[in-house]
Amino acid sequence: MTQKRSGRARSSMIAGIGFCVTALAAGTADAAWFGTNSKAYTLDGATQIGALPETQTVHVVLGLKLQNESALDQYLARTHTLYDRDYGSFLSRDEAVSKYAPTQRQVDTVTAYLSRAGFTNIEVAPNRLLVTADGRPSKIEAAFNTRLRQFNLGGRSVFANTVDALIPDALNGIVHSVLGLQNADQAQPLFVRANAVTNASSGTTVGHSPAEFPAIYDALSIPTGGGVNVGIVTTGDLTAPVADLQAFESQNGIAPVPLQFVPSEVNGSDPSAAVEWILDSQSIVGISGGVRTLYFYNAPSRSDADLTADYNRAVSDDLVKAVNVSLGICEQSPHSSGTMATDDGIFKMAMAEGMTFFVSTGDGGANTGCSSQKGLTKAVGYPASSPYVVAVGGTTLSTTNGTTYAGETAWSGSGGGTSKFETAQSWQQAVTGSTAREVPDVAMDADPNSGAILIVGSSTEQVGGTSLAAPLSVGTWARVQTAHGGSLGFAAPVIYAAAAKSPSPFHDVTSGGNGASLLGIQLGGYKAGVGYDEVTGFGSFDIARFSAVAQ
Repeated sequence: MTQKRSGRARSSMIAGIGFCVTALAAGTADAAWFGTNSKAYTLDGATQIGALPETQTVHVVLGLKLQNESALDQYLARTHTLYDRDYGSFLSRDEAVSKYAPTQRQVDTVTAYLSRAGFTNIEVAPNRLLVTADGRPSKIEAAFNTRLRQFNLGGRSVFANTVDALIPDALNGIVHSVLGLQNADQAQPLFVRANAVTNASSGTTVGHSPAEFPAIYDALSIPTGGGVNVGIVTTGDLTAPVADLQAFESQNGIAPVPLQFVPSEVNGSDPSAAVEWILDSQSIVGISGGVRTLYFYNAPSRSDADLTADYNRAVSDDLVKAVNVSLGICEQSPHSSGTMATDDGIFKMAMAEGMTFFVSTGDGGANTGCSSQKGLTKAVGYPASSPYVVAVGGTTLSTTNGTTYAGETAWSGSGGGTSKFETAQSWQQAVTGSTAREVPDVAMDADPNSGAILIVGSSTEQVGGTSLAAPLSVGTWARVQTAHGGSLGFAAPVIYAAAAKSPSPFHDVTSGGNGASLLGIQLGGYKAGVGYDEVTGFGSFDIARFSAVAQ
């Protein structure tokens, strides 16, 4: 990595904010500092208050570089190249860690540095991709040659680093990102409530119990998802989602799905996103007919550092075939903070282990903004834009008699477009002709007017958004994996290969778009069309047909 700047060059500023970098880094006044992916964080419309109080503890997550990453890329390419000897193979967690994770010696170097720098609660992820620690602001500023400042942002008190995070020579080539240096921008749940429940015995755009989706999407002729484990990334209090899932199973005659919580507790401090986890769990169980075990990977918050650690826990545990992520943020934020570089490495290891993250693309159409999710310029959400996940957009579903598929159009809120930062994998490039990552890959029902009728407490509530589409895809993949004995690896290349089959295993969505509408005329955005498009991808699954051609 190119040298960024030296301790001597910034000595006057360092002295001014009251810490001594040289004692922590190389022990001389000429200590070299090197750049990371964690850049100075810009907060539009925020007012700086001053230094972050020294009484505040900041939790940081250090993203470590994969070893032999070029060899990992070559292996992943071979596993998805038809007729290659490695086609369809994947590694165990231990094999992946042995071949591609940072070495124990590298991890020891990082933990020793953090310990000398005064950090506490230093922990290493089981797969050695992350090192987490707690530190006071002055310790963090010294250790990473940065500056933390407090801001007022729309009435909220937040903090962010106003100077790029750097690392000393000892960590150069080991650490690539320092997460947790801002708490202003966090991933948002991507569900949308309907105005009312619209269930009917006949009609076109009506709500559906999640238990009706197997019939609608042609899954009744293949096994349930009972042969595999799947996971959901969650935050906060899970008491209500668990109780409502059990009521849903009882009401629809579905055998109770065993639940596991990571960490091993149901309760959290924040119930605000409970409807999201209710939507995810009932939709997965409904369309899959049940899975072997449903894992709730419950993060302490929706901050970049906490979610990254949560994603990695699912990968390092290596217990599930699919993970649902109904969260997103404009990709500019994770690109700036270094989260994108760290998470992409985690998702890449998931690929090597035959695991798939299914991610909602967002509910702001083509204009998924960083803060409100409804920006003024075209943007796509992350982690959906990662080329190492399956991005799921949304449709408006039409049915006859409630359970017979009648067609789909693009839902106007379906996030979609072209990434400004990510590169497409070879299977997508072959379809789009572009090296830029485009989203989504597939789509499922997301319009709240045709959404899921959930059990919420003692009542029902109709909910949509791409937060419905993603868990429907997870449940679909659970069925298909079960039908194939769990032998299928990462789902994206399987999806792209299947799209070339005839008859198509997808419902091609050819009308509608995700731009703003005025007097029925779409303004901007992208339009659905024949074949792949940046609103619905290849369209929605015909599950039985997809299972028949998946390989």
